[in-house]
Amino acid sequence: MYEIQRARLSLFSGYPEEAVKAVDHAVTLLSIDQEDWKEFVKTSKKSPRNDYDYIVIDAEVAVAENYVSTPDKQQAIDKANEKFKKGDHRGAIEALRLAGVGVSETEFLMPLKHTLQAAKDAQSLLKAGKYYEANLALKGAEEGIISDTETISEMPEAEAAADAGDASKK
Repeated sequence: MYEIQRARLSLFSGYPEEAVKAVDHAVTLLSIDQEDWKEFVKTSKKSPRNDYDYIVIDAEVAVAENYVSTPDKQQAIDKANEKFKKGDHRGAIEALRLAGVGVSETEFLMPLKHTLQAAKDAQSLLKAGKYYEANLALKGAEEGIISDTETISEMPEAEAAADAGDASKK
């Protein structure tokens, strides 16, 4: 996607030869054997097409706005940081959730098949000197990206009830 964005910027800046290089590089990268992409494929309920593999190209994790630090929550954050450091992203989110820290996770998903086709279309259009049309094809690739956000703001009700039951026994 970076190369597609670079190609669009090059077209707008009057450097079509740089756009050609960027699109050629994008096509090469997107054409890599599909098996190499499997670890990055994400299924999402928001995916408009079931026949496309959606690839995670970016992600962000944010703490809820109403977060107030407490020693317990800071301990959970420290634990989450360790898990993030080790690449255990799901474990980190779970550690924060169990401590009652509201977390929002957003992943940006690129439809591989659609993006490759748009890049190939742009490649052909650039070779034909149709820069405006190539830009539209690249814009279509960018607009194919979807975001999938999951917000975890508290413990599930079953766990909260179990915790309340444990507290009353003490």
